[in-house]
Amino acid sequence: MTEQIGENDRPVSAISGASSGFGAIYARRFAEKGHDLFLVARRQDRLDELAASLREKYNVRVETMRADLSKPDELLAVEKRVESLKNLEYMVNSAGFGGNRQFPDVDLDLETRMIQVHCIATMRLSRAALLPMTARRRGRLINIASAAGYLAGWGAADYTGTKAYILTFSRSLQADVRGKGVRVQALAPGFVKTEFHDSETMKNSGVKEKIWRPLWCSAEKVVSDSLRQIERPIRTVACVPTLLYKLVAWGGSAWCLAPFRVLFSGGRVR
Repeated sequence: MTEQIGENDRPVSAISGASSGFGAIYARRFAEKGHDLFLVARRQDRLDELAASLREKYNVRVETMRADLSKPDELLAVEKRVESLKNLEYMVNSAGFGGNRQFPDVDLDLETRMIQVHCIATMRLSRAALLPMTARRRGRLINIASAAGYLAGWGAADYTGTKAYILTFSRSLQADVRGKGVRVQALAPGFVKTEFHDSETMKNSGVKEKIWRPLWCSAEKVVSDSLRQIERPIRTVACVPTLLYKLVAWGGSAWCLAPFRVLFSGGRVR
């Protein structure tokens, strides 16, 4: 069962990629605030399970929509629903996935889908959310980027490229909505303990085995940092949790970019 939301004065939060990972955590945090929810993901069974638990525990209304954001017609349906949410308080663009193959030996359809989900869907859903937000001069837009967006490396050409797009796009959005009561954030974590690296597209990547344990972050902490920063008076768009990844991001965007690129790419990129 799904419910229609937005028919009263209660704040609404919309989340793509809501069935797991960051999306599910944001959904719980917003439900704790008493927000009604619009949740979007590809897996209807996971959406239904999450929605039922949130309704029972927090007594909020939850509307779900199954959609593959790489498909234009399904993205359009989500876009139109987001536009119609007059009391939209938060929009979180959390849908995304990774890959582990090197050019030119890649699955071209998969790489194209990644660009569509990370870039096209983020752009279109950001615009959809900003329409009601700017109209009421209130709202928060969070786009999930990555510390990888500051870097470059093997097996991640489109992943790093699309995450760099989200970082720059979000900064430009904040400039566009300055003075309109809306805050924009690009959340750029490093390695995080979620289902992300267990997905089919990351199969046999070996990331969990190769990456040193102290480099992994808690997903709950990342979301806490995100929500804390977006409410601060200083308008910092990029949110990079943990000191280590702040240094990586600084190195990737400053004069010392080259050493970080060399480290991340095993000496192949300078």
